[in-house]
Amino acid sequence: MDMEELSKSQIVLLTLLVSFVTSIATGIVTVSLMDQAPPTIAQTVNRIIERTVEKVVPSPAGQSAAVVTTEKTVIVKESDLIVQAVEKITPSLVRVYTSSEKDPVFLGLGIVIDAEGSIIVDNTVLGGLSKVAITFSDGTSVGADVSTNDESTGIAFIRSATTTADGKAAHFTPVALSVGNPVLGQTVVVLSGKSIPRITDGLVTALIPRGEGEDSVVDTNVSADFIMGGSPLINTEGVLLGVSTAVSRTSSQSGFMPAAVLVKKDKDSEKPAAGE
Repeated sequence: MDMEELSKSQIVLLTLLVSFVTSIATGIVTVSLMDQAPPTIAQTVNRIIERTVEKVVPSPAGQSAAVVTTEKTVIVKESDLIVQAVEKITPSLVRVYTSSEKDPVFLGLGIVIDAEGSIIVDNTVLGGLSKVAITFSDGTSVGADVSTNDESTGIAFIRSATTTADGKAAHFTPVALSVGNPVLGQTVVVLSGKSIPRITDGLVTALIPRGEGEDSVVDTNVSADFIMGGSPLINTEGVLLGVSTAVSRTSSQSGFMPAAVLVKKDKDSEKPAAGE
């Protein structure tokens, strides 16, 4: 049949048929490509979250209001979750330097764990120092004293001064600590950077046992060249999962001491105030 002889209705139906066949073909190609995609690409696919929404609908006079429950599908990009996670932990991240005012030397990263100024660091970056200086993400700098040093985990606790050199009060934003181990395949984010913040994401690839009754080292596929002493490991909610220490790097160069250990050591340690 000649196309010119088709009626308007027939043309509309033909157009719909072509669109339907095209959409099916596109779906098949997309699924096939996703099956062939490597894990590093597949892990960036948007997450779909089902949310239950309840709202109260006004009813006519004399009748009680009705509660209507609906389910809403929300697409959340993993990149957006990572951005939010980094923004959440940034105020808790500090850079540790020697206490020399003239020419301070960068030592590593530290993480604020309570509102009183307690900070955890990789003990090897301290090099036996008892006093250091720390700089917050907003550029504020204060002095700090080393309070405890645990060789079994590679964690050192330092206690920050509560005021800056010019007499201004220092503000501490404690990080949220995870009390349990992450799961294999979980997306994680690592922070680094000597002078500027740097991040990378990866996956939990193994939980390496350290010994009977001890929490496992969290191993990842993050490049060891990116990780520095004290680099924090967080999830996509900005919760601290672990920290890089010499002990964790002995188990794996891309391994992290779990936050569960940090919580225990923080509770068991006696941390004197700065200047004591």
